[in-house]
Amino acid sequence: MNNLLKFSIAAGAALLIGGCAPQHYHSGPSSYADTQLSDIQVINVTGYGAPKSTFDNLAQRRLMALRASEVDAYRKIAEQVAGLQIIGDTRTDDFIADRDRLRTYLNSFVQGATITDQEFEADGMAITTMSLKISRSEMRRMLEEERYRKARGDNLPQGGAYSHPNAFAPRY
Repeated sequence: MNNLLKFSIAAGAALLIGGCAPQHYHSGPSSYADTQLSDIQVINVTGYGAPKSTFDNLAQRRLMALRASEVDAYRKIAEQVAGLQIIGDTRTDDFIADRDRLRTYLNSFVQGATITDQEFEADGMAITTMSLKISRSEMRRMLEEERYRKARGDNLPQGGAYSHPNAFAPRY
């Protein structure tokens, strides 16, 4: 009986000491290469462009529709990366919404996007598929830098096309 008591106390002490030891659970990536791969994100977008009937030449209509689809794809990538500024106002008359207006603004710089596919539909619609590979940590750093620049009153980096904050928005 004395041996059983000694064994029970020793086992209890071992469990108590073992339970207080630090636990090393590792749920993250197992290596530096895995960390780099999980930081990479690929953005895929599709842009559309309609042929304009004012051009007499079929080739010119196709080229302009193709260019419109490329610009639409770039715009969608910029929206995904940098976001949109949305400004809205509603006019009411006798507590009834009379006019509702929303405007979106986008001022961004996209570099490194790759056109992965371009095709034409039977009706002349051009479709461009584009992708952009980005690093999430680098993108976070760049967006914070951009917010800081905008808070200071600067809008674009050195050599930017426009310096006035509303210069990029067309006036309708």
